[in-house]
Parts: sequence; C-alpha cells; structure tokens
Amino acid sequence: MIDVRWKSPFPHTLAFNLFKKHITELNEVYWSFVPASNTIIDHAKKALQTDDADPLKFFLVHDEDDKRMAKTYKAWKANFREFENYTRLNMVMLISSCFETYLRTSVSIAFESKPGVIIMCADAVDGAFLLKRKPEYGNSIGKDYQFAEYVDNICHGTWDNRLSAFEKYFGVLPKSIISRKNELNELRTIRNNVGHYLGRTKNDYSAPLLFSPISATRISHKRILKYFKLVNDVAKQVDLFLKEQYIGSYDIIKCFYRYSKNGFFTDERPGMKAQKFRQLLGNEGFPPAGKEYYSNLINYCELDNPSALCRYSISVCVKEINRLLKQNGIMLIKETDGKKTSFKQSHFNFFAHLHKWKTDDQYCQKVIYGSQAEYRYSSKAIKEIIEEIISNPKSAKGLKVVGNTEAQI
Repeated sequence: MIDVRWKSPFPHTLAFNLFKKHITELNEVYWSFVPASNTIIDHAKKALQTDDADPLKFFLVHDEDDKRMAKTYKAWKANFREFENYTRLNMVMLISSCFETYLRTSVSIAFESKPGVIIMCADAVDGAFLLKRKPEYGNSIGKDYQFAEYVDNICHGTWDNRLSAFEKYFGVLPKSIISRKNELNELRTIRNNVGHYLGRTKNDYSAPLLFSPISATRISHKRILKYFKLVNDVAKQVDLFLKEQYIGSYDIIKCFYRYSKNGFFTDERPGMKAQKFRQLLGNEGFPPAGKEYYSNLINYCELDNPSALCRYSISVCVKEINRLLKQNGIMLIKETDGKKTSFKQSHFNFFAHLHKWKTDDQYCQKVIYGSQAEYRYSSKAIKEIIEEIISNPKSAKGLKVVGNTEAQI
C-alpha cells in the first residue's frame, strides 16, 4: 500500500523541480553568450587587425551612437573584456539567487512538515494535519509566518553558521554537503560583493573615498562552470536529505490544497480530481506515479482527518490484496473449474459483509464528497483478509488457495 504522506514516488520535491528549471534556464542563457562572445572576438580580430583600427569599420552601430563607441580597437577590446567579466559577475548573482530561493523554500517546507523539530521532537505533530485544520498554516508569504526566524537562521549569514543551525534542527547532514562549505562561502562572498560593492570587496568598497575605481573581482568562464555544478550538487543533496526524512509528500499535499482552494478542480468526484492533479504534475515535468498514488493522495487529502485509518477505496484494497498474495507466492483457484483467478471486489464484499465491517470504524468509514458518499476501508481490513486466506484457505468463498500458506503478512 502506498503511504502517500511519507513515501513520495517522485525523486525530488516541488522546490527542486522549480530550481532545476531556473538553473537550466540560466545555463542556457549563459551558453548563448559564450559562443557569441567568442565569435565576436574572433571576427573583430580578423577584420580590424591593428590596435589603432577604428571599431566603426567593423561593428554595426546606429549613426547617432557613433560617439559612444571606443575610438580604437585596443580600447574596444579592453571595454569588452570588462563587459564579459561584469556579465560573469552578474551570472554569479543569478546562480546564487537561484540556489538561495530553492534553499529557503525547501527548508520552509521541512519545518512545516515536521514543526516538532523546533523543540527537538521531530515526530511530535504532523504538519499535514495542521495544514488540513488551519487554512493559514504554512502561509510563508504572510508577515506572521511562524517559521520565519528558524528559516532565516539557515538561509542567512556564513555557511559555518548556516550548517550549524541546519544540524540543530534537522540532525547531522551528509558529508557531501558539509564538504562543500568553503565553496559555498566563496560563492556567497562574491554574490554579496556584486550585490553591494559593484563587484569589489567589502574592505575596498564599503565606503570608498577614492579618486579612481579599483578593478572589479575577476571571474573566469571556468569558475562560472564550477558554480553551476556546485549549486546543482548541493541542492540535490539537500533535497534528498530533507525529502526522505522530513518532507515526504507534504509539498505535494500542500500543492493540492492550494489548487483546490483556488478552484482548480471543477469536478468534485475523487477520481476526476486525481486525474486532473496527475495531469498537472505530469505537465510540470514530474515522472509518472500511477493512478493508485493519485487516488490514495486524494483520499488522504479529502478525508476529514488526514491520519484517519479508513482511506482506501475497494478497488485500491483489491489491488493491494492481489499484490500481497503474489508477493507471498499465493495463488487463488476457482473451485468450479480449477482455473487460476485473482481476488475480486465480490470477494472483498463477501469478507466485509461476513465481518460486518461497515459498522466498525476500525475497518470501514463512510466518506462524503460533496453530494456523493463512498465507503473507505483501512489497511487493517486488507491485512486480516490476507491472514484469513492463509490460515483458512476455504474462507474465500468459491476459491481454493495454492502456494505458501505459511506466509506472514
């Protein structure tokens, strides 16, 4: 049975999915500039040849802008080198911002998913329950966002302090993240120099009283590639760590609630909601997860209590029973003709009626969806059917059991 709350079928979070799109865009933009720059430099050198040549003999410039051009090829080369460097400095700013946006989002979601980490008791309360009960929960845009201080501890300051705060709330981080601390500090420092000091250092330009500007920090093409790889590697490792231990499917559940609140689902039937939500995530680049996952997800989100035992439809229960039977080497045979068969809804209804599960909320609950009602069953019902089939092969009406009747479920 798919545990839709904690076992996400997707390799990464929604935050990482967005990060990947942004960093890919930046990479593509940068690589439109690199070959263009190389081509311009090569062709200008062949056309102008001498340092004192007039750039206007090669470059296309509107007449009214002639005066803006350098007077010599040598001067143009110097200006263009600075332009390339400033372009790379600004690319550092964008790469860093892309990573910081991801980090803030993923850390926020982790705090929301397991708010107990603040009091060093991660499993004290499930954030998905709070999300269901309190419409304002998880509103990171609001000024009263309850996790702002803790997120800032991780997303501001030096990486020594950030990692210390990270481990305070989320435990020991993988070495693959810790080992990149110096590189992250380097990226952060350059980003701040670009944002606050025109690409110069803080010591030189915090309040300059100079007659002439000093040179900006030099950033090479190779260094830009290094930073692209750095943020991609660290974001991926942070994402895997937080998703597996703290987020699960919380971000997907939050996304469902947000779209539901905004009127995205025009058909209130659970099956149609599952189909439309599946299409939404598929269109955003998420890999296929199967109908069962989305069906269970809608059941989980739509029930009054997100932790309710009875959240599975009969069709989902039947599918899970057949999976468990196969997993344990158990085959069902029809008594009438001896042919192999599968466990069907009619067999499930037989057990439900026999044990009067519809009157026992440990096994079955009636769930209202708008004007419709459905019966949902618990994993306890599934387990007891499997155990009964194994211990008493004749319990499944009209069927015989062949295979491992010593199986433990």
